[in-house]
Amino acid sequence: MSIDKLDRESNKLVNDYKISYISILELLEEQIDRGLSERQARSILREIQLELKHLDEEAYKWSYDVLPEYYLLSLHNIDTDFAYLNGVNVIRGEQIVLHKHAIANASRNTYTDLAKNTAFMNEEAKRIIRSNASELLTMQTITGQDYKKTKKQLKDALVSQGVTSFVDAGGKHWKIEDYSSMLVRSKSRTLHNRGTMNRLEEYQDKYPSNENFGLIRISSHNSTCWCGAYENTVWSIKGNHPMYPSIKSLPNQPYENLHPNCRHVFLSYMPELARMRGDEGIIISTKYQNRTIKDLNKELYHQRH
Repeated sequence: MSIDKLDRESNKLVNDYKISYISILELLEEQIDRGLSERQARSILREIQLELKHLDEEAYKWSYDVLPEYYLLSLHNIDTDFAYLNGVNVIRGEQIVLHKHAIANASRNTYTDLAKNTAFMNEEAKRIIRSNASELLTMQTITGQDYKKTKKQLKDALVSQGVTSFVDAGGKHWKIEDYSSMLVRSKSRTLHNRGTMNRLEEYQDKYPSNENFGLIRISSHNSTCWCGAYENTVWSIKGNHPMYPSIKSLPNQPYENLHPNCRHVFLSYMPELARMRGDEGIIISTKYQNRTIKDLNKELYHQRH
């Protein structure tokens, strides 16, 4: 299976989050319209909880059925390329402890993150229901404005502010559809890259003097983000190559992909195959080495504005 096909499967999950988010907003708007009675509030909250339970079930399936395929794909791609090399026996297989451990950890951590955010969203929905009832009475008492106008203001505020599922370290409030999209993309790329690095390490251990196992290349999809400058560039895993810079000089710390929500992946780069195909690896300019994500984000902002 190609990474594009896997991404289409992943997009189905993200779309589920988008649909559910809209549904939950509509339920909360309906709760305001109905007059916010205790019985009606409980009924709508139960509907919201069922919606979130469905999301958790879909997230579990994706985390344990689809996400591991990104790792297995990276192993398959490397093994397929190495089959063309002279004097190399393809390792194959993904059942050794290293790979099983990497996949199991990724699946568990990803599902935990997604479930944590639906739980947070559930609490936010409860808070909104409680505060709407309180604000409705308070606004009517203090301002004397009519019930219809008060309800409209509450609904407008709900639509504009949304329902938070996550608050990051910078204080940014994430909606569940945005957070899930970012997390699914980031986790899938990170796991793919981890598979690439682990498989290359296996080959390096088996063939320590072979030149084909110490380099990676950044994939390409014509990105307009700053990470587009790194497309097709080649990097040295151990940092001791005479031509290519160390992977440690990539601007991705502390991430295992270039940045959160990035589509790029690490691919193996084999000089022997490259020479056969006339495919020389790109050596990136020093201006893009040892940079930080923060600096590159600022630079991109000024280029666009």
